[in-house]
Amino acid sequence: MADPDARIGPRAATALLLVEGYCSLAVEMIALRVLVPVAGQSVGVTSIVVTAFLAALALGYRSGGRFPGEVREKLGWNLAAAAAWSGFWLSRFGVALAFEATSGLPSLWQVALYAAVGVGPPAYLLAETVVLLVGSGSRETAPGKAGGAFSASTLGNVAGGLLTALVVMQHLGVAAAVALVSGLLLLAAPAAWGRLDWRLWPAGAAAALLCGANLAHERGGHVLVTAHADYAVEDAGGGRILRVNGQNASREDGAGVGHPYIEWIEDRVYERARRHGPLRVLVVGAGGFTFGRGRRADLAEIVYADVDGRLGEAAHAFLGAPPRSGAYVAEDGRAYLLRRDAAFDAVVLDAYADRATIPAHLVTREFFALARSRLAEDGGTLYLNLIAPPEPERFATRVERTLRSVFARCRTHAAGDPARWHNLVFACARSALDGDAMVYADGGSRGETDRAATRGRPP
Repeated sequence: MADPDARIGPRAATALLLVEGYCSLAVEMIALRVLVPVAGQSVGVTSIVVTAFLAALALGYRSGGRFPGEVREKLGWNLAAAAAWSGFWLSRFGVALAFEATSGLPSLWQVALYAAVGVGPPAYLLAETVVLLVGSGSRETAPGKAGGAFSASTLGNVAGGLLTALVVMQHLGVAAAVALVSGLLLLAAPAAWGRLDWRLWPAGAAAALLCGANLAHERGGHVLVTAHADYAVEDAGGGRILRVNGQNASREDGAGVGHPYIEWIEDRVYERARRHGPLRVLVVGAGGFTFGRGRRADLAEIVYADVDGRLGEAAHAFLGAPPRSGAYVAEDGRAYLLRRDAAFDAVVLDAYADRATIPAHLVTREFFALARSRLAEDGGTLYLNLIAPPEPERFATRVERTLRSVFARCRTHAAGDPARWHNLVFACARSALDGDAMVYADGGSRGETDRAATRGRPP
């Protein structure tokens, strides 16, 4: 049996710190990803999770510096407990439990409580291990020990940030990333104890059961899971539905008929193409690559822009071969427009992070102005799909106001039951009056002057 007071050698301490650093930042990255289907992607969500993580680190560092007991025992316990805790709260079951239990609260309050319960404890336990390893390391000076420990931990953070998002979640799925974190921590616990401790078995059994169930649920319920989204295919209403992060992203019935709001947009795009010739169309938020399906291929040159490089695999499972017509660029829609100055006859904005959340950078005045600058001067039109509630609310009202601050001519079309959540489509054509902010007020005669300058008379 290892002496509980024995110092941990420098190589073992460095290895433990690398594992701690990897798992610590991986917990944060996974938490942000598992929140996407229930809370979307936003600055607010990210801020809350990062704040909870950093607050837990601060408390853990302080607690580790004050710990008076056997360091090896504490290290092993922390690692085993963090493995089991992460295995549950980072799983789909943990997220579902947290958001169902707090369903009566505003979304950001739900995120805050989840971050406190799901992200805070493992971050706290792992922060303690850093300070404990500083104290248990070699007999060099305190600054030297602290510098070496935090350097190794930070290198682990770098690996955890890059590998978790770009490799593990993107190519193996979110459940695999959770299993890897739990597995690494369980393997590190005996190294900290210097032996196989009985407490490892219940923690290991709990983590294995949770991670196995999470993997099975993810693989059984989705055709693909990446760092960006969960993709599922369902049969519904005489067609097939592609769900992206729970959102009903695309519909296909075999004849090329999609959702009513998409059909409305296609009617206008392809009618103009029949009158004026083939059009260039940019679709931001590719969904299942169904735009234009069932229409004449020679009437539109379509470019799809979406962030997920593996979206084509989900579309193939949804549509079969060939999965799409047109070109696909795995790039954020705003970044795509910034890097290119080609003119499009139509830009279709249909990007969603979850059931009802448009990415915030795609509903700003600056983005709408950028999109307008990439529209053809002769009839170029921006189409925006907004999932709107039955009653006026702040977000939809302000999106419309922002859109109309850039485009002078916007028409709207409600697809679906206006008494329920429905699709509200804006069609904004580029014109010479775009950006005009003039309003008529008492005491001025500008209205009379403008009317007098109008050619012709109404019928």
